[in-house]
Amino acid sequence: MLNQREGHSKEVKSPCRSVCALDNKGKCIGCFRKLDEIANWSVFSDDEKRQVLKLLELRMQLPEYFD
Repeated sequence: MLNQREGHSKEVKSPCRSVCALDNKGKCIGCFRKLDEIANWSVFSDDEKRQVLKLLELRMQLPEYFD
């Protein structure tokens, strides 16, 4: 298995909190991902996953702007 010392980043883990319920705007109330982000998580590249994680932080902090 590769590690960070060999120049490879760690696996990007899912933000799932096992609360798995969508609000009326199609966003999970547990992890703040939208349905397409949840469905595609396993095929996203690590960079795409990191982009989603950044969006989740904004959705949590500023929900009125990121519906």
